[in-house]
Amino acid sequence: MITPPNRLAVTARAFAWTLSLLALSCGGGGGSPSAPPTPTVPPPQPTPTPPPGGTTCPLGNGSVNATCEKGSSRLQGAVLTAIDTVVQQQPQIFDKTQEAGEGTGQYLVLDKEAYLNGVVANLVSAGFCAQRDPDDFNYERIQAKNQNDFSELFDILTGTGYIRRNGIYTETCTPASFPVDRGDLPPAGSGCGAPYPPPISRMICKIHLYGADIYTLDSTALVGPDISYCTSVGFIDRATCPVRKEDSPERGPCEEWRVGYAKDTGRTGPTWTVNGNYCTGKASGCENHPSNQYALLVYASGTYQVCAQTGSCCNVIVEK
Repeated sequence: MITPPNRLAVTARAFAWTLSLLALSCGGGGGSPSAPPTPTVPPPQPTPTPPPGGTTCPLGNGSVNATCEKGSSRLQGAVLTAIDTVVQQQPQIFDKTQEAGEGTGQYLVLDKEAYLNGVVANLVSAGFCAQRDPDDFNYERIQAKNQNDFSELFDILTGTGYIRRNGIYTETCTPASFPVDRGDLPPAGSGCGAPYPPPISRMICKIHLYGADIYTLDSTALVGPDISYCTSVGFIDRATCPVRKEDSPERGPCEEWRVGYAKDTGRTGPTWTVNGNYCTGKASGCENHPSNQYALLVYASGTYQVCAQTGSCCNVIVEK
């Protein structure tokens, strides 16, 4: 038989315990009361890391012959959820005091790379295959799929740098258009997209400006003959053409991919020489244009040659 505790003893102990609490809270001697414990705030969850290059997909590769057109999106909800998750995971990459429309949640993006990569990573974590579109000049659109029968393309960033939520769906490709083996294609995000220019076949060059002391030479890299390619980039009247029209934002990136880099300056563009020597300044008879590797400043007579990295060259004879 268990003997019940003495009620008076229990009461005395409780009274003593209460007095001790009062003493602690009053902090004898007029001292400061104890500060309440600081609440522990859990750190934000890290954003999942997408596969290297964003091209690993357990569903397999897509088709380079996919047909793409605007239809009805089946994956838009998943993409919007991935955007919301990035906002929760990485609030520091957004300025929530600035919105593209009050109350829309379309915050100003402070770190574009973290935002785009975060959306891709969250889609991958949710079981989708996703990547940034390698053919997008700005490398900002997102490709997503959950089967190989189709894939969809989304534009989730406005031109002014805000989260885009309305009208993000762009097109559906049938069958899925990604990932594909890029092989000899431009690197993802280079700015040179499809249709991809064939190799440089010719360099053309000429005296562009005649000055009292300085002549300016100019050069252009050409591809072809390839009627299909030239027509597709806007040169409908020729079979040999530049990689893009002069006003195309892809002209520079596509020339960089196909023409390569100058051997002497390391800049994007061809290499100039005079009588077999690099152009190093006025004493050498010529110097590279300060802002355009395709142009050359000439001070003396000579045979000037311009060559793409592929070996295609053009000569200009200058007599002064």
